[in-house]
Amino acid sequence: MAKCGDRSVQTLNSKGYNVIKLPRAGIEPMDILGKDDQSTELLGPLADVWNTTVALPTAVTSPAMDISGQQTNALDLSLGLKMLGNVLSAFGASTPSLESAYKNAKSLQFTYGQVTSTTVRPLQAGNYLAAGTLNAANPIVKHYLLEDEAEAYLIFDVLRSNELSVVATDSSGAEVKVDLGVVQNMLGPKVGLGASGSGGTKLTYTGAIPLTFAFRAFEIMFDQGAWRLQGAGVDGLSFATSVGGSSEPGGEPILLRANGLLKIK
Repeated sequence: MAKCGDRSVQTLNSKGYNVIKLPRAGIEPMDILGKDDQSTELLGPLADVWNTTVALPTAVTSPAMDISGQQTNALDLSLGLKMLGNVLSAFGASTPSLESAYKNAKSLQFTYGQVTSTTVRPLQAGNYLAAGTLNAANPIVKHYLLEDEAEAYLIFDVLRSNELSVVATDSSGAEVKVDLGVVQNMLGPKVGLGASGSGGTKLTYTGAIPLTFAFRAFEIMFDQGAWRLQGAGVDGLSFATSVGGSSEPGGEPILLRANGLLKIK
């Protein structure tokens, strides 16, 4: 929930996370992203096209204490309302637009709470990729995994939250109180709502399903019958590692768009 140049994006980027423009459910570790000059698309689980006797790595979920509570910059009201509406829509709100409720505000500031990290260890992912058969006849596989004109990325860690806090301020920088009852009636029963902070100016929206808002990934490619993972090392130089051999995946995750929000179709 941020914009280009936002401090929260910069913080997540520094930890290797790509930040998603429209947070949503359904983005999981071991999913594949495809990228070409047209768009970046979520293709689905690698297991859909990779046949192996090795068990799929187990994803482990734990609290992301260093991410929870990270605040965005104060965003212009029109941009902030658009972003808030996207999240509330994903939460299942009846009326995701709250323009009338925030009519006295000039800007909005957001904070994700109760953030969790769901992770597959890269070494376990490497074991999974060590032996098997890729469905090379699949046209999506051909385009993103076998052709030079496109790229593919293996997600191994996602950040999720079902709690978004919002503080509105007016033109003088003073916090604006929003009528809790009016907002709840607009949202409907699927979205929880609570107030806190000085004078109840901090509203916290809660959804039933956590949304993925950031992820870490390696570039992945299938070359001469074997997988290769590729990323950017800490020295800024690229590396490439075969999986299943004497070497193991390493290096830093790839940022598909640094200092900006990534749009995924």
